Amino acid sequence: MFGLIGAKLGHSYSKIIHEKLKAYSYELIPLTVEELDRFLKERKFDGLNVTIPYKETVIPYCDYVSPLAQEIGAVNTLYFDPEGRLCGTNTDYIGFLQAAAMAHITFEGKKILILGDGGTCKTILKAVLDSGAKEVIIGSRKISADKKDTFIARGQAISCTTTNYENLSLHRDVEIVINTTPIGMFPNVGGSLIDLRDFPLCSGVFDVVYNPYYTTLLKQAKDLGIPHANGLSMLVAQATEAAKYFTGQDGWSTKNEQIIEELRASL
Repeated sequence: MFGLIGAKLGHSYSKIIHEKLKAYSYELIPLTVEELDRFLKERKFDGLNVTIPYKETVIPYCDYVSPLAQEIGAVNTLYFDPEGRLCGTNTDYIGFLQAAAMAHITFEGKKILILGDGGTCKTILKAVLDSGAKEVIIGSRKISADKKDTFIARGQAISCTTTNYENLSLHRDVEIVINTTPIGMFPNVGGSLIDLRDFPLCSGVFDVVYNPYYTTLLKQAKDLGIPHANGLSMLVAQATEAAKYFTGQDGWSTKNEQIIEELRASL
């Protein structure tokens, strides 16, 4: 049995995506914290995807956690290895990078703005640092004074500043914008944290929201002729990457574009 575990799964597209692979059945499994503990201890499943709010909670239940998931601090895929160990990894990372590549959005040598500092931000921060970002700015509502960090990636020291949204006007030279917040998501459509015209050097926009297909942010990117991608392509790419762990077989990502187009019609 394969499926998705989380607290609220009513609007999830994961079952539809995985069953389009025609490789296994897949269920949505909403669980309370108490139910999650019993479910994971019983291990009566073959593989799972994990969503909010359990991507950190599941880690202690694993016999092995991949170095990537350890560094990010989040597991979104659980599977059993040939020795029967329950393993945890993170396929959101490769899902994001594949989705960005499909939209011809690159990060090497660029100044990146990430909107939101939650769990998704951690995954995307790791991905853009590994991809050679020159500098990262993280927008947050939670802080008033800038917080500056330095990360080492690919042997280089990379500056990362977390700042309040009100201070983003100081970073007009941002080249890539990535929204990791739920702003603009159905049913509260229409919102956007920024105006892309404030960032004249912007050459790529990624929004993790996938419903609606075009958020206000992505509509503006499209109107301005800026390469863009949404969360649907990331959702599909992370799912087909998870299928590799579920089945022990590769090649599922070749179905990404077909699945995205089929689902797009319903958004």
